[in-house]
Amino acid sequence: MKKVLIIFCFLLAACSMFDNKSAEVTFHIPELPEQMQQLEVTGWRVTVTSVDNRKEFTTRKHEFKASVPVSGITAVMAYPVGGWGTLKPAGFIVHGNLKAHNYMTWDDGFAAECTAYSLTAGAGSENFNFTLFQEKLMEKSEGNPWCLNRDRVIYTLSYGIFNMNYIKKAESHTLSLPLPGTGTWYSGTPGCIKQFMQHDGYINDLVITEGENIFINPATGEGITIYADRLTWICISGTAGGLSGYW
Repeated sequence: MKKVLIIFCFLLAACSMFDNKSAEVTFHIPELPEQMQQLEVTGWRVTVTSVDNRKEFTTRKHEFKASVPVSGITAVMAYPVGGWGTLKPAGFIVHGNLKAHNYMTWDDGFAAECTAYSLTAGAGSENFNFTLFQEKLMEKSEGNPWCLNRDRVIYTLSYGIFNMNYIKKAESHTLSLPLPGTGTWYSGTPGCIKQFMQHDGYINDLVITEGENIFINPATGEGITIYADRLTWICISGTAGGLSGYW
């Protein structure tokens, strides 16, 4: 009987140790900014990435529960999804700041996405100052971290050589896009929305960074995605089909 009791206690202790390695907590997704309130969000694509695990699921609610490691680094993101496409995410980086309720922000979406990619590559030092990292991203981008060179930040994070001097803005271009209709379009970055006017068959002076760019018209529910590199751009539009050109 004593032997059975000892084995049972050992198993109970082992389970307790395992449970202490992770915790199921609640994450809260922020509301879309006022300019985007008209958009019909069909769901939030959530990703939870740690060094040795990545989970992805969809929720329609503004809060969700997820099991995350108590120690170490975890990047949590929530992307708004609808018929107009997918906007840039809200984010939260777990780095010793885990609570029962954790509030995601649009400002931290870029930092969380960069961190998720670096974690997938095997990085994830707990000694890294993520609070300073997030502050510097906002400072050097003047409030819009999505204008930064994301690939460069991910590369340096992944190889553990990150230095604040590596934070640079991505190359950008200006485009007047031929598209029928009129109205107001916004960049698909809820943390730092920029407005663009459409008239005379053009959306004027779109600021395009190299990589993926999303623009939406909340009044009509339309969305366009523009992929750009140093030489060319390609636009995917439900209204005008495919458009492309050179800088």
